[in-house]
Amino acid sequence: MMNLSIKISRIAFVSVLLITAVSCMNEAEQKSKSTAETGNADHIILINPFEVPNGKLEESVTYWEACRDFLKKQPGYISTELHETIKDDAKFELINVAVWESPKAFTEASKKMAKELGVAPPEGLRANPSLYTVIRD
Repeated sequence: MMNLSIKISRIAFVSVLLITAVSCMNEAEQKSKSTAETGNADHIILINPFEVPNGKLEESVTYWEACRDFLKKQPGYISTELHETIKDDAKFELINVAVWESPKAFTEASKKMAKELGVAPPEGLRANPSLYTVIRD
């Protein structure tokens, strides 16, 4: 059984993802509807820059891999990639870019992950996620 502090940490971290997804969902779905009407429907892009605490890079990548492995099995998941900065003093050491079929698919998968993942994020890891649509090629 997962101890209480790990569960609280995991819930707090995933809550950031959920709050962002819910706040973007109505607007993104409206944009998706309007592009679908013109035949140019695109997927939703999650861009999630991470502020990684000193000495926690490998632990953060391992946590991201656990999240990826969980989420890629969920309906609506298309792909994800993790990027690492090449700049020594960058605010965001890691950036996750994921593609989902819809904001709803992302939100539902994130809620499920919050309940079922069983892995806590590294202490101090800060996510800054938002959902996007492509507006230019």
